[in-house]
Amino acid sequence: MRVKVAATVTRGGAFLRLTPAQKQLICETLMFHADRPDGDSSSIVRIGVDRESAAEVMNKVSGPNSEFQLDEIHVLFAALTSAPVMIPSEEVFHERIGFFREQAFALAGGLVSAIGPGPDGDGEFSGRA
Repeated sequence: MRVKVAATVTRGGAFLRLTPAQKQLICETLMFHADRPDGDSSSIVRIGVDRESAAEVMNKVSGPNSEFQLDEIHVLFAALTSAPVMIPSEEVFHERIGFFREQAFALAGGLVSAIGPGPDGDGEFSGRA
């Protein structure tokens, strides 16, 4: 499954045009991380920023489509990929996040593809080492 993320690459990141569903999925995974009781240190390990910075990124995602710096896109990617790992049950993930784990991974891949092509030049990985 592949999810297309519309983006225009800029000097420091990308102008992301996220759909309402994409925004919701990203915000739900960010909120999952914000709700964790283990504090800022664990948040930094999981998604690369403390809770306050994550809230700022979430507000940016919730608002109109705008430019994201690469470090902010990394926060989105990290939230999308780490939440399914932390909630290994598909049923529990769906109940908590409102989407399927596969959708989170697909959107994370879409973010990477939107920023630049993969090793084959078309965003797909060949599997070659």
